[in-house]
Amino acid sequence: MNRMKDIVFLWSVCWLLQIVLYSPARGQTRYTVTRISGPVKLDGLSIEPAWQTVKPLPVIMQEPNYGKNPSEKTEVRIAYDDDYLYVAARCYDHDPSKIQAPSKKRDEMSLNNDWFGIIIDTFNDKENALAFFTTPAGLRLDMTVFNDAQGDFPLNSSWNTFWDVASQQNEEGWHTEMRIPLSSLRFQDDNGTVVMGFITWRWIARKQEVVLFPQISQQWGFWGKFKPSQAREIVFNGVHSRNPLYITPYLLGGISRTARLNEAETAYDHRDKPAREIGLDVKYGLTSNLTMDVTVNTDFAQVEADNQQINLTRFSLFFPEKRLFFQERSSNFEFNFGGSDRLFYSRRIGIQDGKRVPIYGGARMVGRVGHWDVGFLSMQTAPLDSLRSENFSVLRLRRQIVNENTYVGGILTSRLARGGNYNSAYGLDGVIRIFSDDYLTLHWAQTFENNRSNHLFSLQPARISMDWERRTLKGLGYLFYYSRAGKLYNPGIGFERRENFSRYGGHLLFGWLPGEKSSLLRHQIYLNGF
Repeated sequence: MNRMKDIVFLWSVCWLLQIVLYSPARGQTRYTVTRISGPVKLDGLSIEPAWQTVKPLPVIMQEPNYGKNPSEKTEVRIAYDDDYLYVAARCYDHDPSKIQAPSKKRDEMSLNNDWFGIIIDTFNDKENALAFFTTPAGLRLDMTVFNDAQGDFPLNSSWNTFWDVASQQNEEGWHTEMRIPLSSLRFQDDNGTVVMGFITWRWIARKQEVVLFPQISQQWGFWGKFKPSQAREIVFNGVHSRNPLYITPYLLGGISRTARLNEAETAYDHRDKPAREIGLDVKYGLTSNLTMDVTVNTDFAQVEADNQQINLTRFSLFFPEKRLFFQERSSNFEFNFGGSDRLFYSRRIGIQDGKRVPIYGGARMVGRVGHWDVGFLSMQTAPLDSLRSENFSVLRLRRQIVNENTYVGGILTSRLARGGNYNSAYGLDGVIRIFSDDYLTLHWAQTFENNRSNHLFSLQPARISMDWERRTLKGLGYLFYYSRAGKLYNPGIGFERRENFSRYGGHLLFGWLPGEKSSLLRHQIYLNGF
């Protein structure tokens, strides 16, 4: 028995040492971004003298022939001044007539377009990033990347910010310039020195070719070129925090007319009802990495409509959040159990059974303080029909520990109705990089309601999920998971497709790269069980 204890103790020590000492080396030096002083005209051509002092980045082919020279020459330059980050790309093409750019629609994602874009990890936290993309037609696509680009679709295209782009096509190919205000990028300022993660790539649609900087291993698959953890670190010197203030007032007016048949049934009486709404949204940068949003008499009338879905199942439909108020660093609030199940679902606020619920107002603060990711939200809704006025509040904290890919955190949620009815919850979670590409992810949550007496850490009103995953598409990969929801678990401002269930399963895979002579990018054997 003592020998067994010694073995367990030694194994535990080795396991902890791997966590503490492991720090994935990029094997790359930091790239210092050039500061320019001359003017830059945003026309896509990047021919001003200021650009001549900036060296192009060394790009390389990612697909289809990994590590080879690109089939078309691509020059990418990045620079900055006191106010803006500039990115210029000269995308040469031997046959410009075959350049593809069929659309100019904002935020449209299609692989039928030729693309150029950047992914920038502004906090250098190796997990979250902002993405800016454009096409030869000047289409603007901005997104956020979350969870280190892990999952089915780790992008949020509903996020928008202030930036400009200009593109031109000519006999050489196509050229583009991006101008992104530094005030649109939340970052950590260390006495004027800022370190970010940076990825840039070009997509040549007709050739299915990706040209990339920096080179990223193929083991990550399609989403590898979005992964903040694989970005090259870039350094800005002499950049100081900006605290922008954006004020957006609105005034709505209208009139509705109803017609009713009079008592004699000889004519219709018309009744007019005027409608007036006034409100205000304010966004203020408290620091370079902390933003406050305040809204009064909130107007969500201009929100993009949801895609139509027909539900043929017994489960609720999940719709993504598209309201801009909830978009900035929305990943700070995430507490997800897999799929659409989550402890906090912002569409519970201001929407009830598909109907708009008026919102008196609220506040939202999000960003990073030291090593802590912070998210706070509180909003008050107005009564509607039989629905009473309610307060919705969330506090989310996460901290990076041990190594750059390990996090622990917690969340508190509260839904309090006028009259005393309440639903509250807490959650604890962790993502632990054990070694190499192995990750252990843990979630625990428990809910409380006014009509139930629950004990702390009781299983019936709780939700649990655990998974151990080796994140790779090259060599041996695996995932083992367990998930459980108690019969009394009821997240008042969350989303849960099922109740009172247990689920476990996993998969094994083995993948290998066939070589440059093959027309296939990778081979994979996959075994799934659940």
